[in-house]
Amino acid sequence: MKRAIIIAMVLLSVAVGILLVVRSRRRTADEQNIVIVRVFRDDKADFRADLDRRLYGFTDERHRTSLGKWIYVATMEPYNYREELRGKIALVRPQLVILDAGEDTKVVSGLGDLNQAKSACGTTRNCPAFIPSWVSGDELDATKQVFESITKQ
Repeated sequence: MKRAIIIAMVLLSVAVGILLVVRSRRRTADEQNIVIVRVFRDDKADFRADLDRRLYGFTDERHRTSLGKWIYVATMEPYNYREELRGKIALVRPQLVILDAGEDTKVVSGLGDLNQAKSACGTTRNCPAFIPSWVSGDELDATKQVFESITKQ
């Protein structure tokens, strides 16, 4: 009886171990098949609701990179937009930056080619969006798709 319980426990432990290995491999494969575009923006901006609709709509449409990876958008919304824009943005290294106004470009000069910036809040205002210079590879491919989607007029 004691021997049967020990054998059952060993078999159960082996089954659980196999299950955990299979699940961890599946999760790793899924993680390798996605690209997350982190968007730095002010969650208190007056165009936030429209921008949310466009960003979440992009993810809902299930876009892929040229290599077939799924593209997901995640927003980075600092507690203090102005303060973090001045000093911390280079530390968090987002793939896309959306500014509240054109004058904010003075604060972030050197982070990317601001001549390529386009407005992310329509034609009536200038809310520059740009891709920082550190973005490359799959992230750049994915970010360009998000950028084009949210800046088209």
